[in-house]
Amino acid sequence: MNLRGRRPTSSFQMAVIALVVVILVGATLLSRFFFERRRTEMPAGLPSPAPRLPLAEPAQFRVSALAGTVEAFQNGQWYVARAGHLLSSKDVVRTHGGSRALLRRGSVEIDVRDNMDLRLDKLEETTTKLGLLREGRVSANVGKDDEKLEIEALDTRTTNVGAARFAVSLAPSGKVSVTTAEGAARFEAHGKHVVVRKGNESTAFPGVAPSDPEPIPEQLLLSVIWPEDDKAEAVSKIRGRASPSSRVRVNGAETPVAPDGTFLARVQITEPKTRVHVEAEDVTGRQKTVDKILHPAPRAPSLQTSGDELWKE
Repeated sequence: MNLRGRRPTSSFQMAVIALVVVILVGATLLSRFFFERRRTEMPAGLPSPAPRLPLAEPAQFRVSALAGTVEAFQNGQWYVARAGHLLSSKDVVRTHGGSRALLRRGSVEIDVRDNMDLRLDKLEETTTKLGLLREGRVSANVGKDDEKLEIEALDTRTTNVGAARFAVSLAPSGKVSVTTAEGAARFEAHGKHVVVRKGNESTAFPGVAPSDPEPIPEQLLLSVIWPEDDKAEAVSKIRGRASPSSRVRVNGAETPVAPDGTFLARVQITEPKTRVHVEAEDVTGRQKTVDKILHPAPRAPSLQTSGDELWKE
């Protein structure tokens, strides 16, 4: 038999193989010693290490419901909001005519009414700050005593006192009104604060401190003084009275309401039958309307000269 092609195993190679086997066996024993010991061998009295939790996501509001066209300003541009849309600090919610949005975060629920801009100024674990950037009305519901909601409108600030349900209204004239349906809300401006409790309202006119809270009237006040029949001028004055906290619109145009509740609007009477529509809305959302058709005053006959022939006779 020819054995030339096979190389005999030397004693050196056998020694190397034996050394490798010894190392592997030793590593296995050490691994079992360190990693397979019972946990009861740990020294008594030492707490087990707490698991590392993932970092919490930034506080956000969720658009839980909406009607009509609602927009959200995020990352420098406007988006059309949808149900489930998430909103973070410094985002702005904009509603248009006939639209509204419902925002939720924890026990805080915000009802953004039509034609307004609402900015989410600050969102912390138990504190929320909002800013009314444009006239409108926002309703808030805070379900827990330890959560704080603050709403700023111009130079006023409204904060819940424990669990509460309240509303803040900002008129184009700068008038801010607050009403509370449940619990209480702190309303402050120009160095004065009042606590508006359930069933009461308070109003702060531009540059003036809030009024002392008064009960919300059972019936919405709206009375109008019309021009006499057939005596309406081309530009007629429509006078009336409403609650100082109400917003009044005459033919759709916002009409300022004075602190004593009086208002004055000027309406153009251009048609033989011109309908004038007066609407009042209080902070709770109640509405009352009054309509009347005005007729322009008859024009006086114009006098014309007859010419020189009359004097020549």
